[in-house]
Amino acid sequence: MEYPWLFLEALTGFRPCYISEEIDARHQAPGIHPPVSGYRIIVTLVVASVGMTKSALLYGQEPMEATTVECVFGVGVFTG
Repeated sequence: MEYPWLFLEALTGFRPCYISEEIDARHQAPGIHPPVSGYRIIVTLVVASVGMTKSALLYGQEPMEATTVECVFGVGVFTG
């Protein structure tokens, strides 16, 4: 892995400096979880509602509508 860094340094004159030492687990704060943000709540609710809608449509013997819901949600999520 040294040769690509030497090439990058010769080409640009820059070489990033990384610290690769592990963090001692005793210095990490125990029990800290990522915060629950509004964005996470919205995403969870949207995914749950679309999933329940699709499940209800499939249970009601409407597979084409269930696939349409999935496609519309997928397009909306990946383009939005």
